[in-house]
Amino acid sequence: MKILHVLNSTSYSGAENVVCQIIDMFGNDKDTQMVYCSPDGPVKSSLEDRHVNFSPVKKLVPSELKKVIKKVKPDLIHAHDFRASIIALLSAGNIPVISHLHANYPWLKKRGIKTVFYAGTCNRYKRILTVSPSVFDEFVYGDRFKDKLTVVGNPINVGAIRSNVSSQSVEKVYDLGFCGRLAAPKNPEAFVNIAASLKDSYPNLSAVMVGDGVLKNEVLSLISEKGLGKNIKLMGFQKNPYPILQSCKVMCMPSRWEGFGLAAVEALALGTPVVCSNVGGLPGIVNDECGKVCASQEEMTLECLNLLSEKSRLEYKSEKAAQRASELDNIAEYKNMLSAVYTDALNIK
Repeated sequence: MKILHVLNSTSYSGAENVVCQIIDMFGNDKDTQMVYCSPDGPVKSSLEDRHVNFSPVKKLVPSELKKVIKKVKPDLIHAHDFRASIIALLSAGNIPVISHLHANYPWLKKRGIKTVFYAGTCNRYKRILTVSPSVFDEFVYGDRFKDKLTVVGNPINVGAIRSNVSSQSVEKVYDLGFCGRLAAPKNPEAFVNIAASLKDSYPNLSAVMVGDGVLKNEVLSLISEKGLGKNIKLMGFQKNPYPILQSCKVMCMPSRWEGFGLAAVEALALGTPVVCSNVGGLPGIVNDECGKVCASQEEMTLECLNLLSEKSRLEYKSEKAAQRASELDNIAEYKNMLSAVYTDALNIK
């Protein structure tokens, strides 16, 4: 069985990490081969580090993807997110296509060109996978295609996350941490504003932001405007962000929207409580024992303040964070679920 994973992104982030984990978990299966296809770009370096078979295109359009399909000769195409799914259908011919949605974008909730276009392709996918029920619950045409839907979540390998940091105890260098793209969905501006509010109580507040993106200049300007140049450190994209996450007392995720929220699980696995917004899959990951799901930026600020000011509260939630992550570990179940999806899509008896 040869599977071609198709993505439209040129950088390495959440969905790209998930695809690499899928390829890794099937790596020892002699009967399964997987190839990663996307436009060439910075993602190439990350794929090389993980020894992923990469077949790039200049641009994700049918003419380019058809060339890769002709070369790879896949039995199945696993397309990730909306554009990649539609382009895969237009290019696949008789090859079955699975559409995998990693986020619940705001435009899903409204009738428009994008929602109509995607809905028009839904019946042609062998299966539609989502990372949380909220993706299809918020899709304006979602009820029409429930029979195509499988909620798979994200692969979570807690042991692998922890193996990427030192086994020795790590000093909590940063009071507050952020990990994600500097882009609208992750709402990095809110993180800066929360840090500014906390500085009133903690003048020496230490915060770190891991990630890069289109809002970097806006974030830098806001940091300067709020006088936080000595308080917030921007680390940019990190191939291994886990030691930094482990060195944070609190992880703050003020996302505007999320699909699953894998960064929350990664922080929990490293004993870092997560304070987050009530979007996407985050309420299914975080609870009051290991952090807090908040309804507003003000509530997030207050919870961060409570954790930083009460040592016993922070220690309790840090311990519960590690326990919660272990409960979410699902790597074996995830592989079995995907194997069943692939087998069904290929009508393998």
